[in-house]
Amino acid sequence: MKKSTKIFLLTLLILIIGIFIHPQKVIYEANIEGKVIDENNKPIINATVYRIEKEYYINEEIGSNESRDLRAESVKTDKNGNFKFYEKSRIDWFHTPLDLPIGYCYAEFEIEKSGYEFYKTKFGEFEQYRIENCYACEKVLFKPIITLKSLKENSRPKQN
Repeated sequence: MKKSTKIFLLTLLILIIGIFIHPQKVIYEANIEGKVIDENNKPIINATVYRIEKEYYINEEIGSNESRDLRAESVKTDKNGNFKFYEKSRIDWFHTPLDLPIGYCYAEFEIEKSGYEFYKTKFGEFEQYRIENCYACEKVLFKPIITLKSLKENSRPKQN
């Protein structure tokens, strides 16, 4: 094969790869708003709600990829027990023309309020699938209603 043919084929291969894989930074709005209530469905005022994200790092000691929970943002509930996160998250997302129009998005929270049990979501407790025009979970809205258990209720002795 001639040298010019090899160069042409290599250039063509690079162009084809460039068409199908192009890294692109995406900013998506963390559309999360919800409500915190007690067991009697009454709003809990001034509860601290944390949005949890995974932080990925390399553990130098054992040379493996690790992750830990990171409190990315916190807000207080208002007089009606409502909260809303406004911060935007930045993620790295690789798009190709062959991407399937399906996205799996989830939200994790921790909630603290004196007099109530600490609350942490379980993975997948708040999740959504965005199918049409999927683009890194943008425009997915989470509206959780979270019930906190009172510590006073749990500390009462049982009556026979």
